[in-house]
Amino acid sequence: MAIDRTALKKSQEFSHILARIPQYEPTVILDVGANVGDNADAYATIFPDAVIHAFEPVPATHDALIARVGSRPNVKVHNLALSDREGSVRMWTKGTSPGAFIITDPKKHYKDEVAVRTRPGADFVRETGIERISYLKIDAEGHDLEVLQGFGDTLERADFVQVEAGMNPHNKHHVPFRVLEDVLRAHGFLLFQFYEQSFEFFHGGSPVLRRTNPLFINGRMVDLSAFG
Repeated sequence: MAIDRTALKKSQEFSHILARIPQYEPTVILDVGANVGDNADAYATIFPDAVIHAFEPVPATHDALIARVGSRPNVKVHNLALSDREGSVRMWTKGTSPGAFIITDPKKHYKDEVAVRTRPGADFVRETGIERISYLKIDAEGHDLEVLQGFGDTLERADFVQVEAGMNPHNKHHVPFRVLEDVLRAHGFLLFQFYEQSFEFFHGGSPVLRRTNPLFINGRMVDLSAFG
């Protein structure tokens, strides 16, 4: 399988994965909450033989995503929000710029609303015939728990899962790390590493960690007998 190792600098996560598992070859990557395509574009460049499914439910942001990666033969773009049920949810935005939407209850500075279609990830995985997910990246702006729950037992088909987690108990926007960790541990995952640690920024900033992107590895990828 082809890997553009020069482009690995675009992904710290995959740089670390391949440093520790040199023969690892991703084949299917799910980018849930792809936004305008920064990650999907990087994945497609690094792994030209892998299939990247990029999910973005907001119409304006979806259009920007199409413009960014739609011409890439190994990227499939879906105008869809993955969740824990079939239906729809409301999202709000600060303005007209793509990528400014949230799916949780709006604050006063989020004014515009749009309804987006939702589907469980398990349904998508089964209907698409995906037997193994190399990498599941979730950045669902506070909806990460519902996304995980929507995969059900198909979550165990993933080698790696990256989520966005809240680290400050006063942060009501992101799902607490320990809640997400409990779900993933129940499906056999172990913590690989933390990425993109951000400090609080409200009220002039604070020396408290607000959020981070923990990456988990499936236990079947690890020699657990080596642990004493």
